[in-house]
Amino acid sequence: MQLPDEQQEMLLKILHHRYHNNRRTEIAIDARKSLEAFESGELRTQSARDVIAELRPGLDAAEAL
Repeated sequence: MQLPDEQQEMLLKILHHRYHNNRRTEIAIDARKSLEAFESGELRTQSARDVIAELRPGLDAAEAL
């Protein structure tokens, strides 16, 4: 808060950029792990309908909060 407005804005942009870069890296790592798990047979293919049916109870519970 001691920085001038312009420098605060610049700092926010830097932090925002770093956050998004870190998030992209996390997503890429998760995707790589998922592909490896799929290719090794740890994961199986499912229809969208089956995935939604599996997720629905958790989504309904979260909406009830």
